[in-house]
Amino acid sequence: MGRTVDQEVHAAFVEFRAKEDDKCLSVQCIYCQQIRAKNTSRQKQHLLECPGLRGHNAPPQPQAPSAQAGPNGIGAANGYPATPNGPTATAPGAGPGPGPGSIAATNGAAMMANGVNPHGTPMQTSLQSLQNRPSLPASAGPGAPGGSANAMNRQPARQTPKPKPKPSNSSLPAPPLDDVHAAFVEFRAKEDDKCLSVQCIYCQQVRAKNTSRQRQHLLECPTYLSVMKDSIPANNLLHTFPEGEVARSLQIPAPSLELDFRMSIKLNPKVSAGVSIWGQRDWVTFVGGQWAGRWGKGVVLPGGQDSQVIIKEYVTGLRASYMLQTNDEPPAYIIVKTQGWLTGAKDVLEKVNDAGVADSVNPNSYKYRVNLSMETGDERYAFLNTLMWIGSGCRRSHEVIFDAFRVN
Repeated sequence: MGRTVDQEVHAAFVEFRAKEDDKCLSVQCIYCQQIRAKNTSRQKQHLLECPGLRGHNAPPQPQAPSAQAGPNGIGAANGYPATPNGPTATAPGAGPGPGPGSIAATNGAAMMANGVNPHGTPMQTSLQSLQNRPSLPASAGPGAPGGSANAMNRQPARQTPKPKPKPSNSSLPAPPLDDVHAAFVEFRAKEDDKCLSVQCIYCQQVRAKNTSRQRQHLLECPTYLSVMKDSIPANNLLHTFPEGEVARSLQIPAPSLELDFRMSIKLNPKVSAGVSIWGQRDWVTFVGGQWAGRWGKGVVLPGGQDSQVIIKEYVTGLRASYMLQTNDEPPAYIIVKTQGWLTGAKDVLEKVNDAGVADSVNPNSYKYRVNLSMETGDERYAFLNTLMWIGSGCRRSHEVIFDAFRVN
């Protein structure tokens, strides 16, 4: 019994996966080596147009008609009914459609050189009836003569090499997976398609769904790259990097601030060291204090100090160092270093530096800003060694209170 059309189609293609993570199979035509997605209907259409199949010079192999063959020599076992073409249909090499003479009479054109009816619907011509088509080896059962010999002489299936990914010309890092998915719209090109297609929302290009290739596409999509450049805050500054520079196209994460703890430090009266080359130098020592936050609480040990320098219009530079003690048992000791500025209008700062009226000054009328770093050898608080904080404070007559915001 002859092969069915679907069996002939499957025998003409080698199945493989282009990549290990591909969900859909690909196929390669054994005649022209063309690679395409696995789809039986499109594989049938390809064989009708395959240049390798048409140009093959091997003579056609005659097929022995079955006992129940129809007028055109094709048995009913393959699902094709006999065509009412009479003797013309049974001419040697003719397919199940009308013969060459019939086509010339009805359509004014002759049968193509490979026996394909150019006016027929896809797969109207049997693959076994195509002229100049090499015959496919018939599968022999275990008991068939020569079956074992054919199996021994049969060459191993050729391993189709996997296509190597195209190297990227972009010097930018690959976009994250969430950005890749957001940049494409998924759909099915046809209802019977097993695999999804995607369309880039930036350039409208349509391609098969494949995350790796979609990510590669974004690195080369001019519209996407242009949008990304416009979304970079640094490109909206008064002065920017020139076009073509990596620094103009690179997305950099922005830090965020999170309130971490509050601290209160009691101060001794300041001692003036006079006017130095930098300005009026004041020395302020700490009586002590307390602190509390997300990762613990404790006290500020006595003995810390703040070396202040007052420049023009009472703007004051701050540089302090002191030690914290936690309420743990045993306690941990943490060294704190701060550096910053006390700035604002001259008349406001003049009041802040006057211990008699400093408590009545609104903290929103000036800026007390410092950056903090910590150091400890206690393993329980070792994470503090690599953190940074920004402090916003209030200067009172004999006390400084500030909130510390962790930089994430």
